[in-house]
Amino acid sequence: MSLENLSATRINLIQTKKTLNLAESGRDILERKRDILLRELRTSIYEAERARDELSEVLAKAYRSLKDADMAKGSETVANVALGSSYEGDFLLDYHSIMGVTVPIVEFRSETEAKPDYGFANTSAELDRAFNQFYELLSFIAELAQAEGTVFQIANDVHRTQRRVNALNHVLIPKYRSTVKRIEQVLEEKDREEFVRTKRIKRMIKRR
Repeated sequence: MSLENLSATRINLIQTKKTLNLAESGRDILERKRDILLRELRTSIYEAERARDELSEVLAKAYRSLKDADMAKGSETVANVALGSSYEGDFLLDYHSIMGVTVPIVEFRSETEAKPDYGFANTSAELDRAFNQFYELLSFIAELAQAEGTVFQIANDVHRTQRRVNALNHVLIPKYRSTVKRIEQVLEEKDREEFVRTKRIKRMIKRR
């Protein structure tokens, strides 16, 4: 039965008030969750911007070293060395929860001393330096992926939470409040009518 057609009885009034209190408590909990997530989101955005800036800086240095390697040995030699490499980065992907929001953990499992897997013939110190800098880049990529993944997940949940808060504030809670008010008004009118009826009966009895 819809709230508009709910019978104006004391039982329905009690049940509607209980539901209204639950809706308001749920709204308060969701608002606290949203506020905490917004703080986490601001922190995550800052971390993502910092990681992006660091990645750009290291990437620029790595490309400069690659350019030096091209000049020292020629771009064809560098390309052949790159194509002959079978090196693969090892990444750990896991998840953890922030206020019920699942966010990623991305970690690059770096080796203590990473060494190029290409031979030393036709290579140079510039190419080795480029290898080391691109290798170092992988940990910055992992950090940025984690930060941006966290921003994405938290932002989505903030949006969903705000939609639920809006639905409670602008739809459900006003409906329940309106229903409570309507039932109270009907019951008050019935009480007044009953009071008047009782007084009339008492007067009639007194006259007799």
